[in-house]
Amino acid sequence: MVERAYWLAWAQAKGLGPILLKRLCSHFGTLSAAWHASGAELLEVEGIGLGLGSGLVEYRQRVSPLELLARYEQQHPNFWTPADAEYPTLLYEIDDPPPIIFYRGRLELASALQLMPSVGVVGTRNPSDYGQRWTRRLTQQLAHHDVIVVSGLAKGVDRYAHQQTLDSGGLTIAVLGTGVDQVYPLINRDLYDRIAHQGLLLSEYPNGTPPDRAHFPRRNRIIAGLSRAVAVTEAPARSGALITAQLANDYGRDVFAVPGSLDNLNSEGCLELINQGAQMILTDMTLIAALGQMPQVGREQADDALPGKGARAADPLPVAPR
Repeated sequence: MVERAYWLAWAQAKGLGPILLKRLCSHFGTLSAAWHASGAELLEVEGIGLGLGSGLVEYRQRVSPLELLARYEQQHPNFWTPADAEYPTLLYEIDDPPPIIFYRGRLELASALQLMPSVGVVGTRNPSDYGQRWTRRLTQQLAHHDVIVVSGLAKGVDRYAHQQTLDSGGLTIAVLGTGVDQVYPLINRDLYDRIAHQGLLLSEYPNGTPPDRAHFPRRNRIIAGLSRAVAVTEAPARSGALITAQLANDYGRDVFAVPGSLDNLNSEGCLELINQGAQMILTDMTLIAALGQMPQVGREQADDALPGKGARAADPLPVAPR
C-alpha cells in the first residue's frame, strides 16, 4: 500500500514520463526511497537535470503521497501501479510501462498473464474477407490452446479478434485509448459489454477520458507490452498495427505477419514486416507452434521484474492442445 502511494505521487509530478519513472525506481530500488532522496541524489538519475530536479524537490514539499492516494482512490477505485501484485509483469518489462493502469472486468485475467501465454492480434480497421477470415482462424486456435488474445477494441481486425476469442470460449484483454468507462467506436458497444463481463478492459487514462488521436499510438505500446508475441493479420503500408509491431520488436517480442496478395493494398504492411524479418504465418497453427518455443516468465523472473513484491505467479503452464 505504501509503495503504491509513491507510484501515484511520482506519476503526478510534472516532467516525469514513464521512462524516467522506471529509471528513478531502478536507481533507488523503490519510489519511496526516491521520494526521500536528496536533491543532489536525484540529479544522479540519468535524465534529471537541475531544472527538473529542483521542480521535483519543490513538488515533494507540498504533496503527501498517502493523502494523495486516499483522495485518488475515492475518485478512481479501480487502478493498479507496478507496486500492486496484479500489475502484469510482462508490461513492467518494457522501457516505458504505464505508472497507473485502470481496469474493468475480470481481474483474474491479470494474474492469468503470469500463467498463460498471450498474443497481440492487430491489423487494419477495414479488413478484406481474407483478413477477416485469417483473424478469426488464428484467434480461434489461440483460444482453443488457452492463449490470451490482446487487442485494441478498434473496428476491423481488433473487433474480429476479440469477438472470435469470446465466441470460442477464450480469454481476451482490450487496451483502450480512452477511459475504461468509454465506448469507442460506438459500433463496438456490444463487444465492449461482452469484454467487460467475460474479459478485461485496460487503459492508462482515467475514467471519463474521451477519444484523442494522440492516445492511440501510446495505447499500442501497452498491447505490445502485454503480449509475448504480436501477430498482424492484415495491414496497409501506413497502419497503427505497424506501430504495435515495431514496438513489440523493440521490446524483444516476436512479431508475426500473415502474407497476402501483392495486388492487395491491405497486405502491403504485412509484406513489408515479413521483408524486415517478421515471422510468416503459413497455417493457423504457426503461432501455437512458435509459442511452445518461447521462454516463459516464471516465478523467479516475475519476482525480479517488479520492485517491492514477493512471489507473484506459479510456474508457467505449457501450451498444449485441448
